[in-house]
Amino acid sequence: MTSLSTPRALDKKRAFSAASERRALEEQRVRLRLHVSRPTRGTTVVKMNGQVDLGTAPRLWEMLDQRLHGSGTTVIVNLSELEFFGVSGIRALERAQLLADETGTELFVFAGECRSACRLLGLCPSGTLHVL
Repeated sequence: MTSLSTPRALDKKRAFSAASERRALEEQRVRLRLHVSRPTRGTTVVKMNGQVDLGTAPRLWEMLDQRLHGSGTTVIVNLSELEFFGVSGIRALERAQLLADETGTELFVFAGECRSACRLLGLCPSGTLHVL
């Protein structure tokens, strides 16, 4: 039996793996900060800072999924303060648009000065997303 297959070595490996997972989740939280506000009744604004990429797009989708199932009639996604917006973010927005259509919610996307978001939104077929 090698030292890597002893119960003690396996426990250490599991503890290391769990700690690594916690660190990875914390890094994702730091890389993407989401803020929700309700400036008027029936309107929700989801604003974010940081990066939307393969690792953080699921958090964006979860937030949008919750808001689109809420009582608001309009959801505005503000991408203007992002440092980076990747293709996985577009996929999350397209998925959110489909859900918005199903729930009767209006979904609008504002790219602002985020160059990567402007570039990718410009590549989307017309009518796919409602871009402000």
